[in-house]
Amino acid sequence: MKRNLFIYINKTKQFDTFWNYLTENYKNVLVEPSSTSKEIWKKDNNYNPTVHTITRYLKLYHLKNDLITETDKKHILSIYNKLMIQYTSFNANISNTFVKSLCQINQWKEAIKVIEKYEAIDNNHLLQEAYNDLISYLFDHEQEKLAYEYLINSMKKKTGPDGNNICITYLKYCLKEKHTFNEKVEKMFMLWNTYGIKPTENIVLEYMTACIEHGWIGSQTTILNSKCSKCNKILSQMNVSEQDFKYLLEAIKKKFAPDNMYYVTLPKEIKEFITFIDKNKPFDIIIDGLNVIYTQNYKIYKYNLIELIKTFEKQNKKILIIGRKHMKNFFEQLNIKINTFYVNNWFVLHLSHDDLFVLYAAFSSGKNAIVISKDLMRQHKFALEDTELSILFNKWQFSHQYIFDKYRGLIKLNSQVQIDAVAHKQDNYWHVPYITKIGNRQRHTCSNHWICLQMHK
Repeated sequence: MKRNLFIYINKTKQFDTFWNYLTENYKNVLVEPSSTSKEIWKKDNNYNPTVHTITRYLKLYHLKNDLITETDKKHILSIYNKLMIQYTSFNANISNTFVKSLCQINQWKEAIKVIEKYEAIDNNHLLQEAYNDLISYLFDHEQEKLAYEYLINSMKKKTGPDGNNICITYLKYCLKEKHTFNEKVEKMFMLWNTYGIKPTENIVLEYMTACIEHGWIGSQTTILNSKCSKCNKILSQMNVSEQDFKYLLEAIKKKFAPDNMYYVTLPKEIKEFITFIDKNKPFDIIIDGLNVIYTQNYKIYKYNLIELIKTFEKQNKKILIIGRKHMKNFFEQLNIKINTFYVNNWFVLHLSHDDLFVLYAAFSSGKNAIVISKDLMRQHKFALEDTELSILFNKWQFSHQYIFDKYRGLIKLNSQVQIDAVAHKQDNYWHVPYITKIGNRQRHTCSNHWICLQMHK
């Protein structure tokens, strides 16, 4: 029996006949194409199937859709209850299958338990299929508040191309009632904005088509010098508000506490550094000495760095250079007066993570301080493990971090993209970036693929 046989089962009578055949001849059913025949158990069978076999078996019920009987429901629930007791954790495959099966028999609360069981072990990876099935079920059965919670959670986990199904599921929900369409579709646009989500081209065109059908004006567009080529609206540049900066500062201070930094350096060094910063802040420029020195031709770098520091001094800028102990001789050779009012340095221990010291110094110095470093600090997002904080950190980073190039001098990290490349709203206009097959999902990069939507009021 081949997998593609199922596509021909499209009428109720045919399907009933086919299903009866499966249940009556379960001993000869191929669980997987090109595999040895395996038994699918029944209640009167002593065969103890593997989880893989159970998964395949439950997927057969998915084909029945609305033809599930009360007997089927009890049987599916008994399989689920048995495995919930038998196993302390589920893999993604059985989790996705169980969630679909449980939603199919109106046991959505148990479906949530399956997701929770999976995420208790692995909270970093999204169960795309499970979330899609659960969100769809909750919206269809008037559980909007809970549906939005799981929709938001899917955004926090950065849905990739596989998240397209979730976006389409939500669009179908928006289309159910014409008078609430605008309000509901804007909620998705706001989620794309909040969590820095760039939808794929297919998804954004589906949304644009739906909006046009509801009286909006929409078209694909490009952004030049922050201006939309269709409506001439100016998109806002990447910026971090005072409130967002305070939010980041508190997170940095909490993470930099000596008790939390045992894996980075010695508590004594942390305390001494905090005292040093408190005594000498604010700094205007924080230079990641180790990162910069090893990315340059030595002679060219030495000359350019001296000129850069002299330029900052003439502008009355206060500079902090953070390096490691073995770099002390290098900075002495620069013949620049160190530890003056304008130029200070701090040398961390050889095993310490100096980039975290750079971040603490920068945030402690206020919103206007800038960092000179080539390190994108992807391994940190200063270890926040919080999606919203990580997004804010990215916004701060690409508006406050600079690269020191040996030929071009000081360059902003995102010098090519000044706008925040996520969904924007101005008045009754929405501008939404999207990615093609080769597009970059990061909010600070933009391949200049956008849609311009004017909302029908």
